[in-house]
Amino acid sequence: MKENVIYTEKNNCQDCYKCIRECPVKSIKMEGNSASVIFDTCIYCGRCVRICPSDAKKYRDDLSRVQYWLSSGEKVVACLAPTFVTDFGYMTTDQLVKTLYKLGFAAVSEVAIGADIVARETNRWLAEQPDGVYISSACPAVVNYMHIYMPEALNHLSPVVSPMVAHARLLRKTLFPTEKIVFIGPCIAKKDERDYNAEVLDAAVTFQNLKRWFDEEKVELYPFDRIELPADFIIGRPGTGDMFPVDGGMLATMSADMKVAETDYMCFSGMEQVMDICGEIPQWKEKGKLFLELMACKGGCIKGPAMINHDGVAAKRRAMIQMHGQLQKSTLPYKPLTEPAGMDWINREFVRDYKVKCQYPEEDIVEALQSLGKRTVKDEYNCTGCGYDSCRALAEAMLNGKAHREMCVSCMRREAQEKASVLLQKMPYGVVTVDDKLKVVEANRKFAEIMGDELMQVYQAVPGLKGVDIRRVLPFHNLFESLLQSGGEMTEHDVREGDNFYHLSLVTIQQYKMVCGIIQNLRAPEMQHELLTERIREVIKQNVESVQRIAYLLGENASFTESMLNSIVDSREAGSFGSAGQKTE
Repeated sequence: MKENVIYTEKNNCQDCYKCIRECPVKSIKMEGNSASVIFDTCIYCGRCVRICPSDAKKYRDDLSRVQYWLSSGEKVVACLAPTFVTDFGYMTTDQLVKTLYKLGFAAVSEVAIGADIVARETNRWLAEQPDGVYISSACPAVVNYMHIYMPEALNHLSPVVSPMVAHARLLRKTLFPTEKIVFIGPCIAKKDERDYNAEVLDAAVTFQNLKRWFDEEKVELYPFDRIELPADFIIGRPGTGDMFPVDGGMLATMSADMKVAETDYMCFSGMEQVMDICGEIPQWKEKGKLFLELMACKGGCIKGPAMINHDGVAAKRRAMIQMHGQLQKSTLPYKPLTEPAGMDWINREFVRDYKVKCQYPEEDIVEALQSLGKRTVKDEYNCTGCGYDSCRALAEAMLNGKAHREMCVSCMRREAQEKASVLLQKMPYGVVTVDDKLKVVEANRKFAEIMGDELMQVYQAVPGLKGVDIRRVLPFHNLFESLLQSGGEMTEHDVREGDNFYHLSLVTIQQYKMVCGIIQNLRAPEMQHELLTERIREVIKQNVESVQRIAYLLGENASFTESMLNSIVDSREAGSFGSAGQKTE
């Protein structure tokens, strides 16, 4: 059974929609107050995992499985992605290889060997093709995208497996027919690709997993100088395939004298560019032959989602160039690797189901937009706060069951403001909100009525008194100013102003920035009635409490009296009889 590669820790999800915004194919569904991955349409580029601010997006961790195999005495072969030279740059190549040996691996081999084979065979296949557009098949996320979303472009895809699969098949066919083979690299999509190639790959572990293992084992304390490797621990030596992880690296490997800028060879990285280019292919009318190296991660595999070195693209690319051929230059012993006869074993056979994009009638989309308050084109702000690129995209996602109207920030803000305004106007007390400049943010009609006819006239001219300086309309404005300056939470004041007597409650909404005042005129008839009712209730409450206390004391006193009388009776009876039960004189 195929396991899910990326999943959501629902308790950690904060409904920020950042994963939706970042997902190039919008394979995210809002359900149960969390953003879940839609497995059938996910291309496993890993961007949602990398950018999730609450660490809610996780990927399957295969490390414990590998550790179990090693502890059980299984022979396990490590296949290192070429980017190890940048992600583990704090270690020398010799130290990294020796660490894998000490952890229990039976052998280590570099995936760049597979890259050399893929480059050579792709070049040979490309030379036999007629004029047209052709696409590399090295990046599993790109291959997933084409299979799921662009099946009409699949005939442009190179019929060669990825370097990881080519390398694993080579190892399986030659030296390790039954041993466990484990890929180690910065790519999450490799886990999904491994699932479709389980006959040659047993697990895919990320550099993040490996670094965690290193930290747990405190490998920095290893005496590397005293560790001796078996002569056959390192399997094979790569050629120029270790440059595959940088954009343009495949093209450079395919032909040493070929320049990346040549018109019939191009490289593009980042899913946005990949999607644009795949959409252009059906309309391509140019003559000649064009080969496209497409990579899902911007800058190539050196910026994979499970990397541990977060340097910029330029820094990592420079490091790759400087570290080029490190395993070739290593003085450690290695066992030569010979390719089997024939090349059918590297043909690509991986196929995924195409997901037909639902097309909804225009009237359904319009209805969904109207439910968001988008009744005209001008209402479609396309703010992307929901995670989708446009209001129409959100409407289609709603129809598809992937989104809900509460995701529309402008819609929810408008509804909240409307509800707040209704509640504000219906309150029986005067309410006014003031900012740090003592300008009115909002006030209800009752506030203007309580403060008199003059302020009521201003309220009618300026609805809500928005922007009015509170110092010009409220005699006791200093109370607002005092709370703003102190940053306190709440204060209560009784204020006498002429013949009026007010009770003012001040509450901090945003410390030092905004204060809300709730004001009551205690001279108003309705307030007199309310105060009288409140005081009667308080008197009743106090009397009931007094009666309860009296009853308690009476009950306690009665119990004490009864106890004393019983003890006296008992003592008198005991003194009236001797030990033999005879009455004494």
